[in-house]
Amino acid sequence: MRYHGGMRAPIALLPLTAFLASPLWAQARERAGHYYLRGVMETGSELMLYPDGRFQWYLVYGALDLFAEGRWTEKDGAVILTSEKTKDVPNPGFRTLTLTARDRSLVSPDGQGAYVRPADEKD
Repeated sequence: MRYHGGMRAPIALLPLTAFLASPLWAQARERAGHYYLRGVMETGSELMLYPDGRFQWYLVYGALDLFAEGRWTEKDGAVILTSEKTKDVPNPGFRTLTLTARDRSLVSPDGQGAYVRPADEKD
């Protein structure tokens, strides 16, 4: 690790410090969590938003099983999921999914059902 001049903080930690102090990081920590789909009959789905901007998602409807993982962002009252092909999920169930943020819920694009984070989950 390199030190710059008389400063004691390692240069390698400066970008990390700026990232942790940014409002986007705080927003991501607030929205991050485990969500369960509610309000859609005979459908099971969960969404996990990680504070580092990654997500994992699945949906099961009858014999149809869909999976996706990738990156998420929050912008203008919406959570935008952008999937990536990975070793574990070579064919994601969607390319981009935009969910409307309402308190602890993320509403599906068609307005049918919402991903809900339980009230007892710690922020």
